[in-house]
Amino acid sequence: MVSLLIRYLKDYRIQMILVFVFVLSQAACQLYLPTMMGDIIENGVAQGNTAYILQSGAMMLGVSLVAAVCMVASSYYSAYVTASFTSRIRADVFDKVKNFSQTDFNRFGAATLLTRSTNDATQMQVVVINGLRSLLLIPITGLGALIMAFRENVTLTLVLLVSFVITTVIIVITTSRSMPLFKIMQQKVDRLNLLMKEKLTGVRTIRAFNRQDYETEKFGQANQEGMDTALKANYAVAFFAPLMQLMMNLTMVIILWLGSQEIQQQIVSLGSLMVFIQYVLMFMSALSLVSVLLMAYPQAAVSATRVKEVLDAEFSIKDKQNPITLENITGRIEFKDVSFGYKGAEINVLDHLNFVAEPGKITAIVGATGSGKTTLVNLIMRLYEVSDGSISVDGIDIRDCTQHDLRNEIAYSPQESILFSGTILDNVKTGNEKASNEEVIEALKLAQAIDFVNGRENTITSTISQGGSDLSGGQRQRLSIARAAVKKAPITIFDDCFSALDFKTDSLVRKGIREKFGDKTVLIVAQRISTIKDADRILVLDNGTIVGQGKHADLTQNCFVYQEILKSQSYNEGKEESL
Repeated sequence: MVSLLIRYLKDYRIQMILVFVFVLSQAACQLYLPTMMGDIIENGVAQGNTAYILQSGAMMLGVSLVAAVCMVASSYYSAYVTASFTSRIRADVFDKVKNFSQTDFNRFGAATLLTRSTNDATQMQVVVINGLRSLLLIPITGLGALIMAFRENVTLTLVLLVSFVITTVIIVITTSRSMPLFKIMQQKVDRLNLLMKEKLTGVRTIRAFNRQDYETEKFGQANQEGMDTALKANYAVAFFAPLMQLMMNLTMVIILWLGSQEIQQQIVSLGSLMVFIQYVLMFMSALSLVSVLLMAYPQAAVSATRVKEVLDAEFSIKDKQNPITLENITGRIEFKDVSFGYKGAEINVLDHLNFVAEPGKITAIVGATGSGKTTLVNLIMRLYEVSDGSISVDGIDIRDCTQHDLRNEIAYSPQESILFSGTILDNVKTGNEKASNEEVIEALKLAQAIDFVNGRENTITSTISQGGSDLSGGQRQRLSIARAAVKKAPITIFDDCFSALDFKTDSLVRKGIREKFGDKTVLIVAQRISTIKDADRILVLDNGTIVGQGKHADLTQNCFVYQEILKSQSYNEGKEESL
């Protein structure tokens, strides 16, 4: 946690200096007040000097006012630094995650990344906002009070020191026991977030199969495990506050008892004892602040470690220091003996792929589920790094250019149509933020989405919910296709995004692609033969290898896997022919 504080707080030196100045001034005022009170008792109350009492009381009021102003100012600047600190951490975590490759993302998982950027950052914020002032105020006030107390009475100060040693032992034991438990508790929170996200996303499927009771029991079990761990963690610190309070009260009782003995023996005066007690209370108050911080520190330390793991994570895919700039790209893609396997896997997902996708032609990829189709297009976008071989665009190895430049030349319509909360216009312009409304409408027409868009109250400016949950599957796919089309990139990839379209709409969309993308490199991944039968080249994948490539007519004669796929879809093919 200390390394994170140093990394992010160094840019707020001026504000932290102001916090230090105000805290120092506040502490000086607070340390001076008991001395002034002692003078009032000795020189005013004891001697019946009303004028002295009023004069010194007015001075005490002024000092108290200065202390209050310093407290407010230090609180303001510490709050500013803390809010900025947390905001920057969240921004940096988000920036880091959005540059993750798919491998990096899978290493952490969505649930834990969400927890680390929200809950963990909040846990750190609580400690920082309390600690920024307290870490300055505690040593100044505590040490100052101890020195002033020592000046007033050496014997009673020894009692205070013994109490301090015992309290320190309690703090060390409590912290060492609680930190491992809080780490486990955060892991349980990750698990709960994952289950909650999973259940909310799949709520319709759960209802359709009447699995509510089973899923409730499953979530309840994870929730119970989280509760049990939280109880253990809180039990570890539950006795901390009562023990601290007991030590403070016991110390005060002993000091009052010994002090009364010294007053009776006329070793100290009543005024001196009152001043000493004020310094004792000030010292105990500093210890109380320590207890508050230490109650929150173990969980914050665990949170800081988790956040630091994300911020310091090494990217599995890195750009070269002197990359080649992609300019005037035509879009020619070439796979040269490309193989790919996930880390730790014994078998490659893709094995020795060789093919060329030419500009001005449609290259289709077809194969059974799990044959590696989506992995292949992810390699083109460099979401994964090839294990062997090379992929080039216009003769340039994609590893020799930046990921930004590469993806700037690619338009992509994914298998799962991801839409964002906002207007239809904003969602389509995600593909090209500089696109005009006319270009958006043109893309919607190509995707056969213009009719249902015009049927909405505000047409292209109508709002859709997050994920497009208020749209049908086919409508979401058509908006996703329009988003890719509006980019007008040299390379356009449609990754099985026609599956929810009926045959007629599918045919019209393909016709539009053929007309509007005549000079582009188009790759279409599909399950249905009807979607890709008119492609200029069809690649047939089977268990990660290309078992056939060519036109539809050729593959029906010489590719057994393609023939089997065609045979399994013969009924639907017949329906399409009749349209």
